[in-house]
Amino acid sequence: MHGSVVLANPGFPDTYGRLSNARFEAVRPRNRPGPDPPSVPPVRRLTAGFLITVLAGACSPSAPSSETAPSTDRPGPVVEVTHVFDGDSFEVLMDGVVTEIRLIGINAPEGDECHGDESRDALIELLSNGTIRLEEDPGGAGDADRYGRLLRYVSVGDTPVNETLLERGDAVALQSGHERREAFAAAATAAAEAGVGMWARDACGPPPPDGVGIVAVDYDPPGADETSLGAETVTIENTGAAPVDLEGWTLRDESSQNRYTFASLVLEPGDRVTVAAGCGADTRNSRFWCADSPVWSNGGDTAIIQDARGNVVDWWIYTATK
Repeated sequence: MHGSVVLANPGFPDTYGRLSNARFEAVRPRNRPGPDPPSVPPVRRLTAGFLITVLAGACSPSAPSSETAPSTDRPGPVVEVTHVFDGDSFEVLMDGVVTEIRLIGINAPEGDECHGDESRDALIELLSNGTIRLEEDPGGAGDADRYGRLLRYVSVGDTPVNETLLERGDAVALQSGHERREAFAAAATAAAEAGVGMWARDACGPPPPDGVGIVAVDYDPPGADETSLGAETVTIENTGAAPVDLEGWTLRDESSQNRYTFASLVLEPGDRVTVAAGCGADTRNSRFWCADSPVWSNGGDTAIIQDARGNVVDWWIYTATK
């Protein structure tokens, strides 16, 4: 089933929280909400980690991108990449301080999700290829996220790491809170249309049945967002010739938090089911997420259906306009 791209109006708050004057000497944040999970061992150690050189000035908001970097850049301190957590975050040891880096504008699958290991390995490969540049976002991302991780565009030589991961299908684009959201959405859309990486219908096992797809996303119904959850909906249709059991299937957005998993539901040929963000009584054609807050961003988002194995069944990208 081919995905869809539509335009939306801007106005959703920044994806990333801000943390002023974050002190990484005292805080070693994790990339999950709520209490810290158990310590995560290194994904890969290359003897004592692998060494990279960070270009001087690259952490400044005014630092040029890798495409326009002047030849006068002087090497900064050599740092050790000690952990790569997943496809969008890694840890470095620099001047004796452990610091976690979160790639701006992308969200890679978690380690226990479909394509999570492949995304992590892709980031490891990219970081191993030479001198890296860390660049802040001059727009709305801020210096660090709410977990204390430094938010950065990362490039290795002439390769923009964040965008390359999107182009290869190793991550979903985040469409709020950063300056490059339009380019990132375009890169993710191209990967989804090509069915590469996490977008492949057989990324994690036999592909799902044909015919099930997203036909509508009502992300900004009339009224205040917080009081209109029942009208914030995604509609899914079976246009195939055979019934499809959706039990264990997931409807998600581009974040790592919002997931709705279907209980037993057989979608007959020609049938539709609408999933509302609010609470209510489930019926054959209506399901209720019962989310605490709006799920779908008014400023652009990605709706994804995945089967019980994690294969992408269909997707719907809508982007913000300036």
